[in-house]
Amino acid sequence: MMITENGRICEKCGLHKALVLCDGCSKALCEKCRIFDLWSYGCGHIDPKAFCKECHDNPEKNPWGGNRP
Repeated sequence: MMITENGRICEKCGLHKALVLCDGCSKALCEKCRIFDLWSYGCGHIDPKAFCKECHDNPEKNPWGGNRP
């Protein structure tokens, strides 16, 4: 998960201060527009991820949590 620089505004809603970058499209996201996910690798290794709604639902960008047809 990538933390944004001070002063950036959310690229989804345009209303709030951005906190993180989307792990799917790299857009700056605020607290209200981010969706957290956890990806597990092997035994005991977990990476936190943050996505916008579109990337979270896209199995090509979020294979562990995306919506599949």
